[in-house]
Amino acid sequence: MVKKISGLFVVALVFGLMGSVQAFAATEEKVEVESKEAHAHKGHFHHSPEFLEKKAKELGISTEGKNSETIAKEVREAMIKKKAEELGIKTEGKDFDILAKEVKETFIKKQADELGIKTDGKDSDTLAKEVRETIIKTKAKELGISTEGKELKELAKEVREASIKKEAKELGISTENKDFRQLAHEVREAKILQAAKKLGISTENKTTEELFDEIMTHHEEEAKKLKLFP
Repeated sequence: MVKKISGLFVVALVFGLMGSVQAFAATEEKVEVESKEAHAHKGHFHHSPEFLEKKAKELGISTEGKNSETIAKEVREAMIKKKAEELGIKTEGKDFDILAKEVKETFIKKQADELGIKTDGKDSDTLAKEVRETIIKTKAKELGISTEGKELKELAKEVREASIKKEAKELGISTENKDFRQLAHEVREAKILQAAKKLGISTENKTTEELFDEIMTHHEEEAKKLKLFP
């Protein structure tokens, strides 16, 4: 389980998404509910050496003579430790995997409490499922989607697609005759271009992935304020 959470869970830490239950719930259940950008972040976290070095520097980690894999491991461990301290978890003398598990379980319980879910006598897997279900149903209500008689998987799919269509409409993107994947891709590209323009970044002769790297490496905080990746 600990190995399983070391991907998107850490990405949530890196991008300040610990306050977003969606990111964590999607990690636990491997179902995306508004987590399309988290996957993009995951790729960026692992494949942009410049961004990785920036995070290492912020955490006081030396990168000299280390490859990206080593730096990523040290950044991951430092961020888990930092989050543990924020959650009031003692870190001294604890194995990283044990500490990561404690952080995960404490975070789930905290989010369950905030959502009014009873936690007594429930393990973290049960709570994670209840948190996810609550999030999906709440989002469905916000989007005007009926939950009656629907399997959670079906409802999650409806929420995901409705969220993308809503974003597409707000961005002036036509949804006609487009499948979900194509539309999600267009929405992501439009959001990156929009953010680049707002941040005064030249888009000439740059791919959206190159722009994404530049935004997250040099304008991470501004991107959060712009709600580029909710």
